[in-house]
Amino acid sequence: MLKQLDFAGTVVVITGAGGGIGQACAEVLGELGATLALVGRTASKLDDTAAVVRASGGRCECFVVDVTDDTQVAALARATAERWGNVKAVINNAGDNFRSRITELSTEKWRAIRGIDLDAVFYMCRAFIPLLLAAPKPSILNIASSFGVIGNPEMPAYCAAKGAVVNLTRQLAVDWGEKGLRVNSLCPGPTLSPRFKSYLDRGLTSREALERQVMLHRLAECREIANVAAFLVSDAASFVHGATVVADGGQTIH
Repeated sequence: MLKQLDFAGTVVVITGAGGGIGQACAEVLGELGATLALVGRTASKLDDTAAVVRASGGRCECFVVDVTDDTQVAALARATAERWGNVKAVINNAGDNFRSRITELSTEKWRAIRGIDLDAVFYMCRAFIPLLLAAPKPSILNIASSFGVIGNPEMPAYCAAKGAVVNLTRQLAVDWGEKGLRVNSLCPGPTLSPRFKSYLDRGLTSREALERQVMLHRLAECREIANVAAFLVSDAASFVHGATVVADGGQTIH
């Protein structure tokens, strides 16, 4: 199994790679030998991730791309094809969130959350499936959320988008499994990413209340989620397909 976690000679594309779970995925996969295409909107954040990857001996290149823009995503796929020819895996991790009751939620903000949390997944899958099919044992991993499985107060746009990601994943698994392309979704529970820490710092959510909801009575570290992501895109998970893997410390048990 250890050999099946070896990514040497393969390319993995990670969106939202400038921090949080995306950065942790880059760290883990870099340590496992993958060459990484780090994708994000902010060059300085990507540079920070690249520095961490390279400090551990990993290889990576940065691509400043707004994945809510289908033309930019198409250009990214072309650049990736020209640089490497194919990709082993795509991890669709870019996302955003905010709190609002639906009665106060503007159409503009609804569309913005849909754009980054759902539309970007569609654009990336559409653009990269040809490159994935050119690689041995390829896979797509869509980062959804435990809130795509259960409801959460004042998050109608986020819950709707992440629930759609879960079912889009299942649909893609139906269409592409026979071609050898595995497609799965990963639903993290509350995770101590920089964005989530900012919510705690600003008092927008209660750490104590969340820890009571999680059966392990703690929040996840980004690397704990990244470890699961790395397994799911590795050959060690060769028969995991169309799955919704929940890594939430037991949040959704009850």
